[in-house]
Amino acid sequence: MLSEIELQVADLAAHGTSVRAIAELLGVSTNAVTEHLTAVYRKLGP
Repeated sequence: MLSEIELQVADLAAHGTSVRAIAELLGVSTNAVTEHLTAVYRKLGP
């Protein structure tokens, strides 16, 4: 199950939003966005 922040990041990324833009929108670092995306890929992977 994805956390709320992982869902937000995944949704924004799926709509083509860049990592930098996601970070700005959510008020987090680009590293945090990358970590959340990594967690999403790990949870939803094959």
